Amino acid sequence: MSRSGSFHPATAGGVRTQLATLADGRAIRYRRMGDGQGTPIVMVHGFGGELLTWAANQVPLSARHPVLALDLPGHGGSSQDLGAGGVPGLADALLAFLDAVGIGRAHLVGHSLGGAVVLQAALSRPGTTVSLTLVASGGLGEEADTGFIDRLLAADDPAALAAALRPLYADPGLVTPALGELVLMALRGPGVRQTLRRLADQCFSPGRQRLVLRDRLAELAAPVQVLWGTADAILPVAHARGLPPVVVVHLLPGQGHMLPIEAATEVNSRIEEIVATG
Repeated sequence: MSRSGSFHPATAGGVRTQLATLADGRAIRYRRMGDGQGTPIVMVHGFGGELLTWAANQVPLSARHPVLALDLPGHGGSSQDLGAGGVPGLADALLAFLDAVGIGRAHLVGHSLGGAVVLQAALSRPGTTVSLTLVASGGLGEEADTGFIDRLLAADDPAALAAALRPLYADPGLVTPALGELVLMALRGPGVRQTLRRLADQCFSPGRQRLVLRDRLAELAAPVQVLWGTADAILPVAHARGLPPVVVVHLLPGQGHMLPIEAATEVNSRIEEIVATG
């Protein structure tokens, strides 16, 4: 499989990123940090997000580990081609990305839809996963506030976008005008809303996730942990309950859906713990 060593500036924050070319020709944007030689940590964002979702996690974790954060197909600076689509298609793209950058084994971390993606990838190719961290994860229950997606994709001014984003956070003060402008700029890219709408229809029906994988967690040999905010308004915290005993569950009181941002210190600590175990 081909690799890319080309660099280009990211659209926000002056972040320097790379492009990996998959075997099918699609480009995946990613940022690699950390010079360590250990098993890499690979971080996958949720619906409508991008690699900067992990900015508060990737930087501190990279002090001890190589850490990669990527844009899923249809997001950020990656190809708009969703491939087979849905969670299985995104999981295939993740595995193809690991092949393209020469990673045989990794600690996988996924948030929201990205949680379902890394879980599906771990089930599809078990030997790849050294540990699995699912943060407010999709794929662990049917219920979801899919109205959030509808509001996000319909928003075309900063006020409407702020209203759409607010339920993601326990602290509404984090929904700043700068955040709104950044997300609005991304949504206005060529074909972005149409691609995200197509992906949403592949992954969700009204109020429901189409793919639920919780009954397959016991198949995994690698250590698995689940992190969830008790005030999550997008995916209910009930999905973190009643999981197989091999899954370690950490509930974060009063936290919302965006744990990588709002509870970065706790998330980083838990990732460090499972990486040491794995």
